[in-house]
Amino acid sequence: MRVNISDIAKTHGASLEITFNEKMPDLNSLVEGYIFECPVTFQGRVENFSGILKLKGRLKTCYSAKCFRCLRDIEASLDIDVQEDFVEAGEQKNDESYTFEGNFIELDKAFTDNILLNLPMRQLCAPDCKGYCPQCGCNRNEKSCECREETINPQMEVLKNFFNN
Repeated sequence: MRVNISDIAKTHGASLEITFNEKMPDLNSLVEGYIFECPVTFQGRVENFSGILKLKGRLKTCYSAKCFRCLRDIEASLDIDVQEDFVEAGEQKNDESYTFEGNFIELDKAFTDNILLNLPMRQLCAPDCKGYCPQCGCNRNEKSCECREETINPQMEVLKNFFNN
């Protein structure tokens, strides 16, 4: 999304309201295992503070993924507070700011970064999801199995048969 900032670019304290509600199809190619079919919505503003444009607002979207443990389909949503700085190219004061040139700022990169940083690394269908049994492969959420789980420290596995002589 490209925003025209010519009205606020030279005036300290000036602000511009921003409303965004569009699909971002590039998200699907950036993150494996997550599917973004809902539009991304943003409601906020850009304010000029002595040449630094501060973007503040709320970003919302939904996605679908598979449970990390049992592979069940999950629908989830993100609701993110966005606070980003934009500085004119060539005047970058720190590495955490986005840059802009001329009278336009591009918000797609800032929105994408905020979404990616707020996605869970391991999506679970429920906090108590038991997943699949590693021995027999049954879904332990649906039925229980009689498999015995032995957890052996790999460093001590050599000693497992020490007394079996």
